[in-house]
Amino acid sequence: MPRLLKATYLADQEFLLEETRATALFYFPGVIVWLLIFGFLSLVTAAAAYSWSFQWGAYSSALSTFAGWVHLGVTTFETYVFYIFAFLVLVGLIRLLIRYFRWIRTVYAVTTRRVIIQRGILGRDFDEIPVLQVRGVDVHQSFGQRLLGYGTIRVTSEGGSNLGNEDWKGIPKPFRFQKLIENAATGAQPSGPVQWTGPPARR
Repeated sequence: MPRLLKATYLADQEFLLEETRATALFYFPGVIVWLLIFGFLSLVTAAAAYSWSFQWGAYSSALSTFAGWVHLGVTTFETYVFYIFAFLVLVGLIRLLIRYFRWIRTVYAVTTRRVIIQRGILGRDFDEIPVLQVRGVDVHQSFGQRLLGYGTIRVTSEGGSNLGNEDWKGIPKPFRFQKLIENAATGAQPSGPVQWTGPPARR
């Protein structure tokens, strides 16, 4: 039974072969680095502006120098800089929230009949390619992506549908997903060497 897709999306005698989300390693590292950098800068700026017990002396000296260049009081300048960094932290938190919902609401799946993308944060879009229309499945992995175990997949479809002209980024184990799509397309061919007979019977 599907864990990520709605079971009602599957037709009679249609079986789910694989479903997945993009890896978190694709969605979150950039925004987390953003939050760490500007969170740290906000903290040390606040320490300088409000004379907290812990301060970074070299950073406080740099702020004092810049305050002289713009002809502002040191405390006033430090407060303005703190507000800027705090705003950038807030931007990062919003980006993190958006990315989180986009991550959990985007599902890639292959069944015995279709290749499917389910996505959307507030609404929900459901796009599909019948496996009989699949003409090719390309995988691209950079060196870093190969080390982390994910890549980009593009499914080429007959007729060039919108779903067949976009990259699916961050797919974990992309070559396994590629093989499943190709096997499903082969098994769906009326005269193909492989015919799908359903899942094995349970004993």
